[in-house]
Amino acid sequence: MGKLSSLFCTVAVAAAPGCAVGPLVNHETAKTVGRSHHELVGGYGAAGYVVKWNYGLTENLDLGLHWESLSIGVRAKYAFVNNEKGWSLAAGLGTGVSAGGSHYYGDLIGSHMVGSWEPYGALRLVHVKNAPLKFKDKDTGEVKFSVSSIEYDYGQFILGVRYWFSPHWLFSLEASSLFAISSGLKVGNGALLGGSFGYRF
Repeated sequence: MGKLSSLFCTVAVAAAPGCAVGPLVNHETAKTVGRSHHELVGGYGAAGYVVKWNYGLTENLDLGLHWESLSIGVRAKYAFVNNEKGWSLAAGLGTGVSAGGSHYYGDLIGSHMVGSWEPYGALRLVHVKNAPLKFKDKDTGEVKFSVSSIEYDYGQFILGVRYWFSPHWLFSLEASSLFAISSGLKVGNGALLGGSFGYRF
């Protein structure tokens, strides 16, 4: 990856438009929503807005949609361990489009239900394909510089907690940190913070 591409994506992964990224928030535990149930979550934070919908295809398999400030896509989550109380463990796969390209990713999620509290953690690995871009002079239309199509990988550590007001209503807080996998890729420092409300029915 060239210096220009690296610099360009340093800015983009720090949440500027023009370079593709995957979903930047999770707001999801390892537990599934349950067969034929739905879960709607809406929130906001350092990564912008997020709207998520999950549907329980089986007791252990959810299918869903996510829509964030910089990306939109579909995902599936399968729970290997799925307990109403105590520990749960799941894996998720997703794909979608972003401002400037496309992405696919995998999640490993663990959570623990204790009373009304459900802390969770996730490791996300993301592969991004960025579309070629040309930057032109606004007056003459002359191409000043261009960025060729590039692909890169990065990861994300996510820690959060859900609080269940009732079996249907929830509140979630989370923080995450990005890390580069591809050589030459730089990501912004600091945590991405956010909160959300959700309803399961």
